[in-house]
Amino acid sequence: MTIRTNTASALNRAPAYRLQLVFDAGPTMSMWRPLLRELRQSLARSGPFQSVTEAVLKADGTLRGRQGEDDRLVTLVLSDCSGPQWHPGPAGERWYKTLRSWARVRPVAVVQPLPERMWQRTALPGTPGSIYAPAAGAANSALSFTAYDSAPDTGADSIPVPVLEPASPWLENWFTLLGGGTEVPAAVAFIPPALLAEGTASLAGLTAEELVLRFRATASPEAFRLAGYLAAGVPHLPVMQLVHRSIGMAPCPSHLAEVILSGLLRAVPGRPGTYAFRADVASVLLRTVPRSSLARTVALLRQAEPSMRRALVSAEASQLVG
Repeated sequence: MTIRTNTASALNRAPAYRLQLVFDAGPTMSMWRPLLRELRQSLARSGPFQSVTEAVLKADGTLRGRQGEDDRLVTLVLSDCSGPQWHPGPAGERWYKTLRSWARVRPVAVVQPLPERMWQRTALPGTPGSIYAPAAGAANSALSFTAYDSAPDTGADSIPVPVLEPASPWLENWFTLLGGGTEVPAAVAFIPPALLAEGTASLAGLTAEELVLRFRATASPEAFRLAGYLAAGVPHLPVMQLVHRSIGMAPCPSHLAEVILSGLLRAVPGRPGTYAFRADVASVLLRTVPRSSLARTVALLRQAEPSMRRALVSAEASQLVG
């Protein structure tokens, strides 16, 4: 990642800001650690900041790392906004209290590694529009947002937070916003004063075929193809990443993220990134994979088993390939 800073010249009118980069270490974020390194290095080298420090947001809503409070501090959170700390519950209450306390007194934004078309599946979907900062370094609570289409029903006392793609144009717009006195295009989510219980659609009543068809209707072709190959192995993150690397020249983490967030999998006890396919889903997905390709994937997994010290091939794939 290379961040150009030519559009951040407005920041030159004020003393340099110090950046607090917060990495979400929730259960779905392991695949984004390379992006964290790229973002940190690029912001430290080319960004308009005097210094860059790191903190880690844990799944229980607590933070690890040095917490700064000075008036030149800005915060950038790298998160897919999908872990338990982004949803109602004790972890969510703890994290949103911290996030609101920051947004009331300083600039805060979220870098979302998922593609924009997937944001509606997360806790911070973002509404496109334009955002205005009245002064340099204005806190989020002072920002004004105008939606391009219908304005979201945010409720009283909600605080706007820009949601950014990890790409130069999005980051440069945020740099310009930090300079104040100007309006920039943005996608914005709102942090409510209190989290309300979610009314999520239950997947319990759907058959395996219905779950797969539901995923196929919204997934990218690459993600749907990947899901079939992942059904050949046990769906633990290191195994899924191994399969992902084996079927493409340049695997895109967002395709794997689509599968993990699809509803085809459920988290099971164990290390973060440990999943199981819902009942009969793996069998349905394996029907989408050519038998010769499935045999190659199974052979790859069996070859890797000694180094990983565990069985990697799913029961369904073993029955098909033998």
